[in-house]
Amino acid sequence: MSNDNNENVKQINISRKTLYLAIAAIAVVGIGIAAMLGLFSDLTGPEEAAANGEVIATVNGEEVTRAEFEQALEQEKMQYEMQGIDLDSEEMSEMLRELEEHVLENYFVVPILLEQRAREMDITASEEEIEERYQEYATQFGGEEELEEQMAALDLSREELEQDITRELILHNYIDRYLEEYLEDNPDEKIDRDDIELEAEEVENQYQQILDQYNQITEMLEEDDPDMPREQLEMQLSQVEERYGHLLEAESFEDVKEEMEEEMIEERIARQRQEKEQRILMEHIETLLEASEVETDF
Repeated sequence: MSNDNNENVKQINISRKTLYLAIAAIAVVGIGIAAMLGLFSDLTGPEEAAANGEVIATVNGEEVTRAEFEQALEQEKMQYEMQGIDLDSEEMSEMLRELEEHVLENYFVVPILLEQRAREMDITASEEEIEERYQEYATQFGGEEELEEQMAALDLSREELEQDITRELILHNYIDRYLEEYLEDNPDEKIDRDDIELEAEEVENQYQQILDQYNQITEMLEEDDPDMPREQLEMQLSQVEERYGHLLEAESFEDVKEEMEEEMIEERIARQRQEKEQRILMEHIETLLEASEVETDF
């Protein structure tokens, strides 16, 4: 990384705890997608537009403008405001600064670094992938017609949306390829199913916890208590039934013991794989940062 004596220029140090937030942010790195979701307001007025065109960061020469940063920051601030937290208050000024750094790192610096690497490797997204992701967005909005209406209201064309979707997919494809190649070169890092061991008592305890949770929710719903949060409890019951219905129907633990063991092993494998991938990606991002010129001034 480059060094700069200007105290206003801060070198980025990525935080481990925010790695997956960085990867999740890939889904909204395009301002078009963010706008489509109705999270940001259009900039108006020549003075405001000029101010927001200010460059506040460069990542290997690639610029991040204040307009892009402010839009992403507003999205994050909305999450806090929904919890009743006023980040603009004097008491929360320190947290706001941390949030600004988090947004710059995870919405811009990390995705830009990954995208630069993806371009170097000629990683692309197929038309089929783009269409599939577009349809996923349409489903989220209740159908393609509803999505198109929302896009029209925001003056967002399908071409612009697909450009953002393409960028999102390229980043995900790069991450997938990097992990695949890394594990091929480091086979000892792969999760071996034979290394997963479960105690019989552990499996039975899990089964009992599921039954206890189901019975507790059911009993609470049977009570005639006007203060009971019935809607929330009914949602929880539905989730338990959907996830564990096949186990709840069993007459005894012995009837589902093998099935439970298999599910618990798969869950443990998935959890260990995710933890390992987080570590591998974190190390990769740190390496990219060390070899890059990242400067911020905001």
